[in-house]
Amino acid sequence: MGPWTLLLLHLPLVLSMLPAPTNVSIVSFNLEHTLTWLPGPGTPANTNFTVQSLRKNSWQLVKGCARLKTSQSCDLTNTFKDSFRHYKARVQAITTTQKSNWSLSMLFYPLTDTLLGPPVVSVSGCGNCLLLQVTPPTSRGLQRSLSPTQLLYRQFTCKVRRTRDGSQFSMWVTSTEKTVIGYLEPGAEYCVTVTPSMSFNPHSVPSEPYCAFTSPTAANTVPVVLSALCAFSLLVMLLCGVVVYSGRLLRLHKPLPKALSSVPLCGGG
Repeated sequence: MGPWTLLLLHLPLVLSMLPAPTNVSIVSFNLEHTLTWLPGPGTPANTNFTVQSLRKNSWQLVKGCARLKTSQSCDLTNTFKDSFRHYKARVQAITTTQKSNWSLSMLFYPLTDTLLGPPVVSVSGCGNCLLLQVTPPTSRGLQRSLSPTQLLYRQFTCKVRRTRDGSQFSMWVTSTEKTVIGYLEPGAEYCVTVTPSMSFNPHSVPSEPYCAFTSPTAANTVPVVLSALCAFSLLVMLLCGVVVYSGRLLRLHKPLPKALSSVPLCGGG
């Protein structure tokens, strides 16, 4: 049997294979990992997809990712549990009679490839300073026992911007304890933006600006002072009125002198 005969025998099998999935990638946010892909050109509508991950030098089926629809993706969060290891995944298109070649993802390292979301930020004024509190966000991936949350959210870049004129500066925040941002203008509004900043992971999302006044503004204190003065004036006037009224009552109830009390009243006996 010649080589052309063998090629002709295998040609129907080659032509019957499904198109392999394309654009296979692992998307990760706060250590929640998802495998995504696109069906290959010409993929039938009734095609399903199967996902495997490389563990201990062997490909194993990912739980819950055996027969996925075209619009679905595969959750790898519980499969890629150890954030300090490297992982790979692959996906295959299947029907009841056909299969495609496997399409592989790039090598994935959770600790350096995950996108770090914005931290939780709290800002309040303290005179000529701001009190800043930064805490890690919460997610299913970060709450796992093997999650290096304190390592990923240990250091932050803090940008402080004065609202009045847009002047700003940056500083490092290295812990989640309260930080005092000092030497600011009293009575001025400042906005603070905080971004996770780790040398081994450059992928991060900044927080939204959180704004606060260092201390109450003059415009806000004037009405308060005036209100206090008005209340004090009314209290003084009320006390004066009470004193005057009490004096009049005392004069009305004061006893008559003895000389006048002995004079008989008109018409008396």
